[in-house]
Amino acid sequence: MNQKTTRFEKLFVVIDPTRMVQPALIKSERIATKHDASLFLYCCVFDERVVGHEAEQQIELELAHECLERLAAAAREKGLDVEVQVEWNSDWRSAAVAAANASGSSLVVKTVSQHSALGRRFMKTSDLLLLRECTDPVLLVSGRQRWTNNKLLAAIKLKPEDEPHERLNERLVGLSHSIAERAGFDVYAVTAHKGGEDMFFDRQQFADFCQVPRNRVFSAEGAPEQAIAAVADDIKPDVIVVGNPGGAASNTARLLIDQVETDILVLPQL
Repeated sequence: MNQKTTRFEKLFVVIDPTRMVQPALIKSERIATKHDASLFLYCCVFDERVVGHEAEQQIELELAHECLERLAAAAREKGLDVEVQVEWNSDWRSAAVAAANASGSSLVVKTVSQHSALGRRFMKTSDLLLLRECTDPVLLVSGRQRWTNNKLLAAIKLKPEDEPHERLNERLVGLSHSIAERAGFDVYAVTAHKGGEDMFFDRQQFADFCQVPRNRVFSAEGAPEQAIAAVADDIKPDVIVVGNPGGAASNTARLLIDQVETDILVLPQL
């Protein structure tokens, strides 16, 4: 496999104005340091109580901008290049997606919003909208502020049914190793099977494709999100890397969000 090193040059970080602590920013600063990347801090605010009152609205925008500048100042003290953007929009989810796609970023980072599985199915959550419409990889960060186990788990489709899925598999492996090399992580790989012949997969062949030792590859029975979650619960990775085929929020990525307390990096299919 021709593996190309990936470097994230600009990280688009969604800042949640309702949080005192910003896990997405904490992780982004570490990634930016490892990749020699810049940060783009984004926040969208809206308060229907001041709609139509321009002076009050301007005050809200200025307060949000001051908050972002304080966060940016702390990151700049660490030697990072930081831009900030504040918007006023009642549909902050769509505004964030549009801003991310227009920013020239190479990675979008956001702290996971907590919803029930039913809520994610019937609501336009910000996480799913990012997965559906962002053209860049999206890192959904759990509430944990630090990576502690130095492990990355790549979710690979064992038998890709077409060339786009084959290319996505190759990109997943390449990106996983590139991230792991810069972060000092060990790469693990998992694939799902439905029983039958798939149970007897060639472990060495799979390990060779994933470019990892045999003892770091796993095959688990069940739906992909169940298999990934089961292995993740066992090895405790800091990051799970999954594909998002078809340019939509796949069932695997969508369902995995609420099954694991692990950061999830979702790679779109080109």
